[in-house]
Amino acid sequence: MYTRSGVQGSGFGAPAASRPARDPAAWRGELGPPEGPRRGLEEAPESPSRESPEHAGRRFTGAYTLIIPNEKRRNEMQRMAAKELEDLKRWKEQQRTKPINLAPMQLGGNQSEVEVRQRQQLQLIQSKYQKKLKREECIRIKREAEEAEIQKMKAVQRQKSNKLEEKKRLQENLRREAFREHQQCKTAEFLRRLDTQSPHRGTCPVAVCDPQSSAWSVIVGKCPLEAFPGWQSLLLLITSVVYLKKTRRIMFMVGRYRK
Repeated sequence: MYTRSGVQGSGFGAPAASRPARDPAAWRGELGPPEGPRRGLEEAPESPSRESPEHAGRRFTGAYTLIIPNEKRRNEMQRMAAKELEDLKRWKEQQRTKPINLAPMQLGGNQSEVEVRQRQQLQLIQSKYQKKLKREECIRIKREAEEAEIQKMKAVQRQKSNKLEEKKRLQENLRREAFREHQQCKTAEFLRRLDTQSPHRGTCPVAVCDPQSSAWSVIVGKCPLEAFPGWQSLLLLITSVVYLKKTRRIMFMVGRYRK
């Protein structure tokens, strides 16, 4: 791709035989003074007409670049710092504690040393009793608090017990009412059946009925029930005997409901 070809001339790649022999003085004069370009680089930033706006604050010195500080900004920062220091000093002066000025008064000297010693001895003697009284007071307060808590719990349990008793009373009333209604219904049904089964229920009038009639005549219907002297007791006895089993069953069911 690249080909090497011999270049004839006075370049660095030419052989020494092909280079023309020159005078060293002429060669030195042709290259010029060696210090010229370097002096030009050092003098270039110093000329104000050749500086650009972006390089105005820079100075080139050999291999280093010096940045010139901004005097206006530096003075502004120093002025603000001085102002803040003055404000801080003024604030400290304002917050400084002021002296306390009190009217002169006599401190102590109202009692003699003997009286003070006696009072201290009395306080030392009474300190044991005071500690004991304080301990008893704490125990009393604690006991009262416990008693109040117990009374509160008793009141709650008493209220629950009253509610339970009221509930039992209502249940008992309901049971008795149901039993009374059931008893009346069965009694009426029994009497209706007796009136239906009696063949001579209309033959004996009420006015001519013997007051000394027997229970059998009442049962068979020969005489009205009201003509018998103890007709209410007899009616209850007959009802109890006939419906004893049904009554026991009802009581058993009510007892299970209460449990």
